[in-house]
Amino acid sequence: MSAKRKTSGQVRVTLVSAAEQSGVAADVIASHLGLDRLAVIRNFVRQPAVLAEAVPEEAARHLAPLLSAMGVTIRIEPAGSPETAVMVEVAIQPVRVPTEATIGRLSSHLRIPPDAVRAGLHGLNGMVLALSAREADALRRALRRDSGLRVAISRAPAARYDLFLRRGCTLTPELATLLRRLGLSRCDFSGAVGAGLDARTAQVVMERHADLVDALNRDFQRFDLFLAAGHDLGRPDLADFVATRSRIRRERLLAPGGAQGVRLEAGLTRAAARRFHADYTAIGLETRIALVAAPTSSDP
Repeated sequence: MSAKRKTSGQVRVTLVSAAEQSGVAADVIASHLGLDRLAVIRNFVRQPAVLAEAVPEEAARHLAPLLSAMGVTIRIEPAGSPETAVMVEVAIQPVRVPTEATIGRLSSHLRIPPDAVRAGLHGLNGMVLALSAREADALRRALRRDSGLRVAISRAPAARYDLFLRRGCTLTPELATLLRRLGLSRCDFSGAVGAGLDARTAQVVMERHADLVDALNRDFQRFDLFLAAGHDLGRPDLADFVATRSRIRRERLLAPGGAQGVRLEAGLTRAAARRFHADYTAIGLETRIALVAAPTSSDP
């Protein structure tokens, strides 16, 4: 078999990550590179993916900053050169307390000791691994039938991080000053003391204040949704609805204080938590969210 030859002035363009699937970005890519728009959109769904094997370098270089402004990252390489693996972060998160069988399967698949698997699964983000995109897809397929685990994949260039105070810690003047200098503010939705950091900024904060905060990738965050404190269900129709969501008897929910602290949803992604919060508000239910870690034997 003859080796592939590099094409002068031609480059391969790979879609590394996109913060959101965007029809506008697809239009821009298709227009600049002379590609079929529907094929580009399919690659957005499959990301990371090769958009074009050989296109003019000038067009690709001009395209990169335009896409970056839209939250889309591409990689440009000489046409015909060996493909560089696209690296991603993967979080393996237990939905419930992992069984020894689950731990054994993970240990065998990842080729790491069971104790390391057990410890990793109990991290705030679950067990986080740096893998190639192909390895990540293979891992997700391998764990697809294990209902006790979920696998989340984050494309590093587009990842955003939030800073959460560690248990028992308070915001110090030094940390508050650093956050202010970086232009970071508190997230009223999640309670993070700093919101929407890129990886480099998160690293700067963690190098100085890892004893106070955790930088959690938004793609890996999970939340429970509760009825807000002091919220009583005066309407029977709302009590019926909450009873179906919480599996708590209607009579208890209608009693004074009986609805306080009721968990309505568990293990939601950040985006899903925001949607549910808005939906419950629309029907007259005040809710609060709480960041959750891996389940333990004491969880309900």
